[in-house]
Amino acid sequence: MSSVMPLPLNHSATTLQLVLYAPDNRHIARLGSVLAGHVDLRWVDSRETLPRQLLESAADAAVILLDYCGGNASYSTDIARQLSTQQPFRSLIGIGTTGPEQATHLLAAVRSGVRDFIDIDNTTAQMLEVFERVGSLPAAVAPVASRAVEVKPSGRLVLLLGVRGGIGTSTLATHLGALLAEQHPAGSDGNHNQLLLLDVGQPSADDALYLGMESHFSYEEALGNVDRLDRTFAATAFAHHASGLSLLGNASGTLLKKHEPSALLDRLRSVFPITLCDAGGLPIQLMPTSLLHSATDIWLVVDQAIGSLVSLDQTMRELEQRGQRDARLKLIVNRFDPNGGLSDQQIAQRFQLPLLATLPDRARVLRSNAGLGHLLTETAPRDPYLRALAPLLLALDGKQASAVSSSPLSRLANLLGK
Repeated sequence: MSSVMPLPLNHSATTLQLVLYAPDNRHIARLGSVLAGHVDLRWVDSRETLPRQLLESAADAAVILLDYCGGNASYSTDIARQLSTQQPFRSLIGIGTTGPEQATHLLAAVRSGVRDFIDIDNTTAQMLEVFERVGSLPAAVAPVASRAVEVKPSGRLVLLLGVRGGIGTSTLATHLGALLAEQHPAGSDGNHNQLLLLDVGQPSADDALYLGMESHFSYEEALGNVDRLDRTFAATAFAHHASGLSLLGNASGTLLKKHEPSALLDRLRSVFPITLCDAGGLPIQLMPTSLLHSATDIWLVVDQAIGSLVSLDQTMRELEQRGQRDARLKLIVNRFDPNGGLSDQQIAQRFQLPLLATLPDRARVLRSNAGLGHLLTETAPRDPYLRALAPLLLALDGKQASAVSSSPLSRLANLLGK
């Protein structure tokens, strides 16, 4: 026999109905105090009521809450799978706690059919925002179209486009990301929603390797779950570096298939103020045009080798054919040797590109640190390679650097004589 525990509120035909389907009612008191007067909440004992019976008794518009706290996570995942099999478009929401330790639970929830996730400690407004976008929709609406909230892609998307593999684009992306993330520490709630490193380069998963991280949620999965992606989801599902940098990439060995990422890119730009996209080693012919179009900045990474210069020429021709050769393009000369051939200025003039930064050849020390699982930011914060990143940091965060003269960015610029 199921237990019913409604909230003391004025019922109406339009009141959102929530059903907590769980083996105990420990969350009723918390949810009741936070949501009193806003929803119609009741508890159904999942030990006594089968999923099929719940679906038969609950109204079509009711949102079903599943308990993902502690030991109930696996149990709720199995229930979600059964409910989704019988009614794939039913509104299911997981309840748990956010944080790195809960990432596996959240991903299991999403993969079993849960359409969103709330933190049991969220405020009334935060919970209602989730319920509004999920619970206000007809049950027949497919999950892919579940979010009606407006997406405002106001964040910057900086594309680091390595013109060929092996020239250090991923090394640059990880060091630049870690340095910049330190300027935007996580808030008091631990929410890592300031800076994202998006790795679409080849070979895949290089950024995770250099950062010493393991990601359980991939870029491919994000493409299929755009409607679920918000700040809470990103803070829980994405991998996070000690610097505060968030990471989204693919598993090692993944070959990027033809796809259309514009919806995902808009969503990421609505969540993260800055997204660095590492496209090192990805042939320009395989790069989605929407990725190029969505980028607010395109930084071309090259070195002095003749093969790199030929690849840069091919890249420029391809960008022009796609109508993407414009003022967003800037040049970064990596592994620069003053006696190694064309100078950085000559390369910039040859290809009519603004020279944004010139990075010294520190391949040996970078390899040595990578072999030990470290970034230079950890072992040699005054290394010439890091000092040479100052123009890039200032280009990304110039307002903050100029406003706070004693900031690390300004100190880096001063070391360079800027």
